[in-house]
Amino acid sequence: MKINTALILCAGLGKRLNPLTLKTPKPLIELKNITILERCINTIIEFGAKKILLNTFHLGNQISEFIDNKKFPIDIEIIEDGKEIL
Repeated sequence: MKINTALILCAGLGKRLNPLTLKTPKPLIELKNITILERCINTIIEFGAKKILLNTFHLGNQISEFIDNKKFPIDIEIIEDGKEIL
């Protein structure tokens, strides 16, 4: 089975990781000098997917900036989950 599009869920508040997530969204926390989000994206690229969807909410602007700055070699679309968490 081939994966064409992947979804990475990035909208949570990260409450269980406070105080780390008060100013940094959980997907941007670094483990061994690479963010959780970058690890996920790199794994999806290795699987040969063509597109990634990211949903954002808590500190979503930081995730958008991260994606813009990294210039990943895959189509990444960010979906903002609105003004209230579900």
